[in-house]
Amino acid sequence: MRECLSKFYRFLISGPVFLAVFLIFVGQTFPKSLETTPAKKLQLDSGSPEEIRLFDEISFMRDSLGSLSSNEVIGGELDSSFRRNADKISNFGYDSNPYWFKFRAEVEEPISEERYLRIEYPHLDKIDLYWKDSLGREGEYHTGNLTPFKERPVKDRYFVFPIPLEDKAEVEVYFRVESEGSLTIPISLITRSKWEESFRISLVLNGIFFGALGVMVFYNFFLFLGIREKAYLYYTIVVFSFVLFTLISSGYGFWLLFSDFPKWGNYAFAAITPMAMFFLILFSQEYLQTRNSHPRLHLLSKLLAGVWVLTLCASPFFPLHKLLPIIAVLSILGILLLLFVSVLRALKNDRRAKIFLAAWILGLTGIIMFSLNRLGLWESEPIASGALKLGLLSNVVLLSLGLVDRINTFRKEKEEYKEKADQLLELSLLDPLTGVANRRFFDQELDREWNRSLRTERPLSMLMIDVDYFKSYNDTYGHLKGDEILERVALALKDCLNRSSDMISRYGGEEFGVILPDTPVEGAIVVALDMLQTVEDMQIVHEKSPFSRVTVSIGVSSNLDREIHSPQELLGAADKNLYDAKSFGRNHIRH
Repeated sequence: MRECLSKFYRFLISGPVFLAVFLIFVGQTFPKSLETTPAKKLQLDSGSPEEIRLFDEISFMRDSLGSLSSNEVIGGELDSSFRRNADKISNFGYDSNPYWFKFRAEVEEPISEERYLRIEYPHLDKIDLYWKDSLGREGEYHTGNLTPFKERPVKDRYFVFPIPLEDKAEVEVYFRVESEGSLTIPISLITRSKWEESFRISLVLNGIFFGALGVMVFYNFFLFLGIREKAYLYYTIVVFSFVLFTLISSGYGFWLLFSDFPKWGNYAFAAITPMAMFFLILFSQEYLQTRNSHPRLHLLSKLLAGVWVLTLCASPFFPLHKLLPIIAVLSILGILLLLFVSVLRALKNDRRAKIFLAAWILGLTGIIMFSLNRLGLWESEPIASGALKLGLLSNVVLLSLGLVDRINTFRKEKEEYKEKADQLLELSLLDPLTGVANRRFFDQELDREWNRSLRTERPLSMLMIDVDYFKSYNDTYGHLKGDEILERVALALKDCLNRSSDMISRYGGEEFGVILPDTPVEGAIVVALDMLQTVEDMQIVHEKSPFSRVTVSIGVSSNLDREIHSPQELLGAADKNLYDAKSFGRNHIRH
């Protein structure tokens, strides 16, 4: 069995490494499927759709040496080198070489509305776009993530370029793209009114999404402030990292955070993922309790956390086109490892692991689709980004609910512990023989009631009670019978107290003390007489007593006595009166 487990753990370590190398190899070395047939010419008229996705109309050329000039390409000398991409979206994975794209459009009749060329991928370092038409007009734009945001021709999170397509003419558009990150080029022609509509809808939807994540950040942070548990701090950092990651990946980060510092945007994008994954591993270790449940997997997760720290430190110095594919693959493998641990815990009927597993199913789907898109193995960037956002949002919500469930569990455990502690405290304050309070509790209550009496200026009285001739009873009937009599007398005396604030305790041996809050000496005497008669009426035979039955003597005191200035003096006065009652012949009260 141990040998099988050892082989399994070796597979768990070597399998992901092999998969990582394979995915990076596939994403970077396999050529894109090409077609030698020329690209179609786009026909435009007044009846054309408001938004046109460009697929068959796009052809591209890879500039392996990066030496081609715009004049060479636009002049038409290299048109034969362009190839049409068979995929619906041009996605070349992580390739730092420049690519040239072109398409032709024929405007068959004058069109009233302006159209934009939109590249719906916000992470392209350099874009140089050139256009010319059959009327002799031409123009160019230069932008990208390494260019300040204010220099973009149209203020948008994507790259949007006005193209003059209103007049009847043929238009040729060439653009050069170069990027250290994933090279994804989803292209469309869109009317200005349609662009404005999609711009507003995108702002609203993304505002709701980021607002929801922002709420969860503050929610979990305030939970941490209230509970002071590391898991909540780790998860707050994870959710905050998710917010930054999706803010940058959606293009809004460059617009809102790095508009004047374009180079920092790329490095921030490369650094946030390692930070998020590092704290996600720490959170998972705390949440799933891997240290105790799965020590080997806990060690593996610690090693993976170390890899993320190294990746984070390397991000400012390592070429992004080499670093980003590693990050993409490690993200998939890290989530797979955490899912595997949660499956093992869920099989043991761990409620927290079940919530964790449910939270990461959609999250993993989104991360895998997003990573495969960046590696060039998944075409649709909008679907990949949408799946990532949906997965992260569902993950954050479910895990936050899981943390709430954990709070409820802690609360129940705390209540159970408090109940047990109260029981233990009660036992520690009770006399085990008679079941009434013990001397310790009596002293505490006497001090508390004395202070309350001073504060409220209300009377406080006390009774000191002694079982008459108890030593003789023990000598005659034995100690077991004596203990039984003490228990019966204690219960009888307790039954004489009608208020919840009144308290009786076993003061020591055969002596009992009674505290009577808000009771003047007259009321205390009434209670003492009742107790005296109740015990005598029990008719417990005592041959050595002159009364032939068990009786008690009682001393009464009250703080209304001007000579009493402390709880000790109140107790002393009651004890002195008890001594006088016994001297008077027992079965009496004195005050």
